[in-house]
Amino acid sequence: MEENCTPLAVINLQLSYHELSRAVTRALHTQIGDATQLGNQRREVLRFLEAAEIASFPPDEWTTLTRSTAVMTQLLDSASLQSADPPDNAPILISERVKTGQRGCPRVVVNENVLASALEIRPSPTGLAPLFGCSAQTVHCRILDHGLGVPGQPVFQRQEHPDGTVTVDWNQPPVRPQNLSDDELDGGMQDILQRFPNFGRRMIDGCLHAAGMNVTRERICESYLRVHGAPTIFGDRSIHRRVYKVAGANSLWHHDGQHGLIKYKLVIHCFIDGHTRLVTGMEVNTNNCAQTVLDLFLKAIPQYGIPSRVRGDHGTENVNVAAWMDENRGSHRGSYIYGRSIHNTHIERLWYDVTRGFGQKWKNFFIDLEVHYRLSPVDPVHIWLLHHLFLPLIHRDAEAWVATWNSHSMQIQGQSSQSPREMFFFSMVQDSPRGIRQFIPEPEEEDILAVDLAQYGMDWQEAENQDVMRHLLDHNPHELDNEAPFVNGAPPHMNHIPCEGPPLPFPPKYVLHLDVHLPMHANVASEDMSVRRLRIQLPWGPG
Repeated sequence: MEENCTPLAVINLQLSYHELSRAVTRALHTQIGDATQLGNQRREVLRFLEAAEIASFPPDEWTTLTRSTAVMTQLLDSASLQSADPPDNAPILISERVKTGQRGCPRVVVNENVLASALEIRPSPTGLAPLFGCSAQTVHCRILDHGLGVPGQPVFQRQEHPDGTVTVDWNQPPVRPQNLSDDELDGGMQDILQRFPNFGRRMIDGCLHAAGMNVTRERICESYLRVHGAPTIFGDRSIHRRVYKVAGANSLWHHDGQHGLIKYKLVIHCFIDGHTRLVTGMEVNTNNCAQTVLDLFLKAIPQYGIPSRVRGDHGTENVNVAAWMDENRGSHRGSYIYGRSIHNTHIERLWYDVTRGFGQKWKNFFIDLEVHYRLSPVDPVHIWLLHHLFLPLIHRDAEAWVATWNSHSMQIQGQSSQSPREMFFFSMVQDSPRGIRQFIPEPEEEDILAVDLAQYGMDWQEAENQDVMRHLLDHNPHELDNEAPFVNGAPPHMNHIPCEGPPLPFPPKYVLHLDVHLPMHANVASEDMSVRRLRIQLPWGPG
């Protein structure tokens, strides 16, 4: 270097360059697709170049320095246009234009299997046209070509009469068939509200849709009024959420355990896809063990694929899932992201809906048994009987709620109303598939900035929702601690919340005797919570 460049300045510039290089590398690994953060990093590169120019480097060193910073800015610019979580496979070829050798535009050929699956989820050519990149009329023609639908009536019919006059008869547009009478719909509505008394119109619609019932919005509202009466607010319960920042379906799953019923040795475990809000797995368990949570996770994989990353809290029940993700997706890339439940906002929002859906109903039911029927939560025999009588019913409620949730229409900012099931399927097609390869090679280790990784997939707007946060702290009092919210890798202190169901308190033959005689004394098929109390009032009940 020239003499006017002091040794101290040289050392400072060298240290600054190496620090800048590490910062750019971290940004390229953890902030892909985040134009704001990458733009800030790009400005830091240009500021360094400006400072280096003042130092008057020799021509050869200056050339090397400018080339290096030019490469940095180019990579940062490219990263701002890329996805933060690249797909595992190439995009699915769902349509292509093929020249037929005849005059006119090339023929649009669509993937028959994708078209058939898409019609099951969204049976509308207009809704499918953007997916296949063609007009709704073309989609309709391909539906007929592949035998996936039947042609409708012509728009009009022209008739010529003997006297020379011509009349045009316009056919009415087809109306979606209604496969339920009003009485049948009211019966179904009564069953839904009996099981899920807090359901609104969208969730009721999702419940009917999950059961294969085709009902218009107007008929749902009319049936609700006939069965339930006029509510204080109905049809105006929309939840406004900001756009969620992950690349696509299976980019990030959230999971957690809900402890609202832990007093009765019951924990609800759940996994949800962050991009689409699809519930990929939910179970009500009598323990809070790590193997139980891993088993639920492994059950979801064959149906939905392997997520790129999973986010969970500091509970010891999550360590097996974290170990499995590190082993199968790769370590030191954020395959499992630890964070406090208070920052796992997507699934905390879901827990709020689960509690309103069926969790609070069962909690009130058990409290009523304590107050009026001498149920003792500390007596293992009472808890065993509680599990034996009601755990299968809670499982049924959970399964019905998940089917309803995945089928109900959601309004997300910047998107049309879609169900989680729709969003998951179409994200796999439009955003390219993730997590569906049989074998996943371990990726190269990456230098990840802890705070960036910890904030990946967070929704700060939901974190400010007082109802959600109040619900979280009511069911997770350990979240009131003041530990650091973000950690890279396993946190230094894990939260252990024990829950273990009681063993069988008497020989199996007595259980068989109970199961044989119970239907003789109580209606075991009833969904009514008052009728279900009769099971506890039998001679073998608590007390």
